[in-house]
Amino acid sequence: MSTANNAIKLILLISLGIFYLMGLGWLIIGPLLHGSLINRKKEISRFQEISLIMISGLIINYGITISLHSLKSSIILGGILAIIGFICYLVMFIKSTKLTSLSSNSLSSNSFNKLYGIIIVCCLFLVQILVIPLKDWDALSIWFLHAKMIYSAGSFSQLTGWQHPSVFFSHVDYPNLVPTLAAQIMYQVGFWNEYLPKLSLFFLFIPAVILLFTFFKRSYSFLFLIILIPFSYASRFCDGYMDGYLSIFFALSMLVLGRYYKDSKPIDLISSVFCLLPLLYLKNEGVLAVIAGICAILFTLLFKKTKFSPHKIFNDYRKLFLFVLILFIPFLIWNYYKHQWGLISDLELGTSQSFIRLMNRIFDGSYQLVFDNVNFELKNGLMLLGILISASIAVKKRIPKELLPAIIAAAIYCLGIIVVYLETPYDLSWHLHQSVYRTLLAVNMSIYVACFYLVSSLEKNEVTSIYSTNTQAYKINQ
Repeated sequence: MSTANNAIKLILLISLGIFYLMGLGWLIIGPLLHGSLINRKKEISRFQEISLIMISGLIINYGITISLHSLKSSIILGGILAIIGFICYLVMFIKSTKLTSLSSNSLSSNSFNKLYGIIIVCCLFLVQILVIPLKDWDALSIWFLHAKMIYSAGSFSQLTGWQHPSVFFSHVDYPNLVPTLAAQIMYQVGFWNEYLPKLSLFFLFIPAVILLFTFFKRSYSFLFLIILIPFSYASRFCDGYMDGYLSIFFALSMLVLGRYYKDSKPIDLISSVFCLLPLLYLKNEGVLAVIAGICAILFTLLFKKTKFSPHKIFNDYRKLFLFVLILFIPFLIWNYYKHQWGLISDLELGTSQSFIRLMNRIFDGSYQLVFDNVNFELKNGLMLLGILISASIAVKKRIPKELLPAIIAAAIYCLGIIVVYLETPYDLSWHLHQSVYRTLLAVNMSIYVACFYLVSSLEKNEVTSIYSTNTQAYKINQ
């Protein structure tokens, strides 16, 4: 009976969390996509829409908490806003459902298949997330130590203890979206353990899976995609580290950007931008990932337009710029606090000493150690990419341009990570051994995104060949 009661409480907690994030997120996504909170003016994939809503909700919740400081006050204000937002979303959903004809059974069936797939994948990962306790060093000593500090103080402020010498080892300058959400969850539960705080990871995982399933179709290419992202990195979403989540949102951004390159649907460009936003709130490397993603977006816009005009781009997407700016505010607030509280990065990036270390490691040959480690981590993905490109050339199939954003972003991010290692104040061999397998996850996942577009292209070529063969056979028989 106790187990059944706990299961019911867990389901209620997850359900309330989803409703809470959707309510907050709709206050941004409704006006952005439809110019209204209660009227649906554009036909957009509901799955894609819900993914954007939850991403926005996560960031808004974080922004409210670091602005109000008090967990109690932030939950009350967030709850009021979430109720308003969710009621508006329900009104919009009911009105749009009445106006939408469900005459297409195939479309309805495809939507249900997506829903079942999302539920199955999320449930599989939920079990892993909650069954495996917090035990790895970074999870215990950084992310969920920060969460426990916020929970214990009941506040996200100087009272939390960021400036205490005993926690300087804990990278107190790191962003705290997940720790803040974990502290809020445990504040509602009323006690702390090493399992339930990880529920915060699940709320971050849900919008990623939903967006991934917008590519769902009965094909080998989607099976290829879902196996490589997220299942081949399943442990990275359950260990309490942020690297897996940074990597999947970075890869998803390039995935939907590739679809935008092909289909030119504005919702895909918006989704790509919104997938970059959480990166700022997960790890400091997120800033580098966002820069790499923006470069890929600018490349896409440049090559899709016959005449690249920043003024025209701004006019076309000025509403997007406005709402992105709103969701950028928590990043500015946290950087202001860091400056005020004297929380600095231990990597000393951008200092004169870091430049001297960079030059020394270039001239003494230490860079070779970095390249060897990078090559070891990326060789499988690059080999797969090379095989698929060779296969495409062999069958005289055009290399899909949709893979270019992923390759460009991965290359820029990889180059940035190499520079960081060359500037590190720590022993280079130790630093690489401790982190390179995690920091290059985003590069590997982006390479797999490029591989997905190659597999999809080859798959279409095979279908076309079979169709042509059957057509010729039919004509001969006639």
